Amino acid sequence: MGGGVLVSGKLVHGMLHPEMGHIFVRRHPDDSYVGKCPFHKDCFEGLASGPAIEERWGVKAYELSVSHKAWEFEAYYIAQALVNYILTISPERIVLGGGVMKQFQLFPLIRKNVKEMLNNYVQTKEILENIDKYIVSSALGDNARLLGCIALVLKLK
Repeated sequence: MGGGVLVSGKLVHGMLHPEMGHIFVRRHPDDSYVGKCPFHKDCFEGLASGPAIEERWGVKAYELSVSHKAWEFEAYYIAQALVNYILTISPERIVLGGGVMKQFQLFPLIRKNVKEMLNNYVQTKEILENIDKYIVSSALGDNARLLGCIALVLKLK
């Protein structure tokens, strides 16, 4: 669960690269899974990554039905992470990609959870009126990381 933060077209880099996948999230009330992360067990990555889904449910994410309880858990954890990012780095847009995010049924659940968790604290047009355009899937699919890196290198030249 990588993640990058661009500010004015430049990657944020301080003491180390941002580890957005290892933030701590509240466990879903119905989730007893210990977590997959070898360092923290139940951090965001440990609870919501593809390997965590597979270990928890015994099958790969794409083998689960769209109505499986797994997606309720995933949306809950992803929304918590996004709320933390919204409140700390205030992104102009959130683009979600990767294997888990190929489950497009997650997007409405994530958006709903984000709005509920923010509880009207953030009063922006992006959240209140355009959340479907604020939290989006990567238009580049599996090529997003590679093409994003190429675009960034070209921009820096």
